[in-house]
This record gives sequence, C-alpha cells and structure tokens, in this order.
Amino acid sequence: MALQEYKYFRPAQAAQLRRLEMTVRGVVEGVYAGLHKSPHKGFSIEFAEHREYVPGDEIKHLDWTVLAKTDRYYIKQYEQETNLRATICLDVSNSMGYGTASFKDTRGNTLVNITKFEYGATLAASLAFMLSNQQDMVGLLAFDNNFRVEIPQGNGPSHLHQMFVSMEKLTPGKTTDISGVLHLLANKIPRRGLVIVISDFFDDPDKLLTALQHLRHARHQLVLIQILDRGETELNYNRPITFQDMEDGSRMQIDPKLIRDDYRREVQAFLDMMKQRCGQFRIDYVTAFTDVSWDVQIREILSRTSRRK
Repeated sequence: MALQEYKYFRPAQAAQLRRLEMTVRGVVEGVYAGLHKSPHKGFSIEFAEHREYVPGDEIKHLDWTVLAKTDRYYIKQYEQETNLRATICLDVSNSMGYGTASFKDTRGNTLVNITKFEYGATLAASLAFMLSNQQDMVGLLAFDNNFRVEIPQGNGPSHLHQMFVSMEKLTPGKTTDISGVLHLLANKIPRRGLVIVISDFFDDPDKLLTALQHLRHARHQLVLIQILDRGETELNYNRPITFQDMEDGSRMQIDPKLIRDDYRREVQAFLDMMKQRCGQFRIDYVTAFTDVSWDVQIREILSRTSRRK
C-alpha cells in the first residue's frame, strides 16, 4: 500500500527508516513476541536463571549439566522477548514556536525558519513510523501545561495516520509545565515501557528532574530529546535587539555583544547539567539542533540510545 504524504512525514522518509531499528536495554512489558526483553520468564531466547523442576514441566527444558553435578532437577528459564510499548511526548508550548534554522527536506526544498516544534514533530513522526514498522506499540501525548492530544498506544497504518494528522493540527500556544505533565504521565502509563520526551526543556531544572525520577521509579526507559535552535544558544546578533519571552510576553532590549560570552557559558552549563543528571539517573539524553537534517539526527538518537549499558 502506497504511503500517504503528511506535513511531518513523507514517503521518502519511510525508505530510510525501514532500514533502522530501535531497541531498549531495560525490560519492558508488551503483548506479543518482538525485539525487546520482557520481565516475564518463559522459554525463549536468552538464558535468565534456573528454578527447581516441578511435575508438569517439559523435560526438554531440564538442565542436564546441573543434574549430573548435583543430582537435582532444574529447569532453564529464559527471558521472553516482547514487543515494546512506547509513548512519544511532544512539547507544543509557546517556546517551541521559535525558529531560525533552514535545511533541505526530503523533496529537496529549502525550508526556512523551521520552528523547534516543526523539527520535533518530524522526529516524533519518524520515530513513530520506525517503532510501528518493527511491530511495536506506540502512542502520542502532546502537551503544554496540560495534555493537548492523547492517542493511546497502537500499531498499523490507520494508527499512524491518526498520529500524523493530529500533529498537523497542533500549533504552539501556551505556557509549559513539563514537570507537572510528566508527573501525570507517570501515573497514566500502566505498564513499563519506553517514554520519549521531545522538548526544549525550558522549565525549572529541579522540578523537571524530580518528575523524571518519578518516571524512572515506575521503571520506564526514558529518552529525552532536547530540541535547540542555534539562535537561542549562540546569540549571534550583531546589533541591539528586543527579545520577547514566547510564553509570558515580557520584552527586554539587549545588546548581544555585551552579554554573548556570559550567555553562552550559562547555556552550556545548563546543557552540561542536563547531561550529567540524566546520566546519573540512567536516562538517555540527546541534544537535537534544528539545523541538522532529520535523518542524521535520527541516527544520532539511535546511536546514543544503544550506546549506554
């Protein structure tokens, strides 16, 4: 069946994404056989542990080596492999409406002033397609200071269509409360799985990290994709300019040349803190600049999330 073209997902993306695979290192709970380790023991692929034989167990799973050494009957248990249950959380708060970057899309068109939201939505659609293509379950939560869109975990072309169309209808518009939303999310997802959060993470760092710990306590595998625009991180303006807060509307006139070095140090300190704290809590953390082609960024995300043990 031919793929439909959407604003944030085009058929040309599918050809590249079908060659890629996303796996998780921790255990997850799914509903059928797949690529990822389940917390439930069965008779599958990877050895987990022994347990004593009880009447009714299949003889073929006896460990004959242990029997020869101990004269006792033990059964080999294995990690079942399961499909993944994933939730993609996409920030649609006002600050995600900022954009200065440009690059060529899958049709060779030069796109200018790409907003952080548009870039994040493209990554979200790509990850959703890739997860669905490997028979995983994927859902979408779009948020600002509350949930704007809630699409339960599912699979298949019609499910992806619902996700992609929903993203097309979204526009950044309100203030953000990432930490509050993540606390709600931790109570909303009943089974442990993969949670991908796509945001600029412009929130109180301490509150944000407390919320992330809540999700980790629920034993979810977390991937944070921090969307950044170099206009925000570099402050490469050569004349005095008026800045407006995209969430509260406040304005301030600044000469960038006078504060650029201090500003860049503060930005780098924030990014370093995010990286350090995420590593401390075993959370995968990736920075994604909007001037990097989406396919290069997807490969970087997969490289980072498969690297840490």
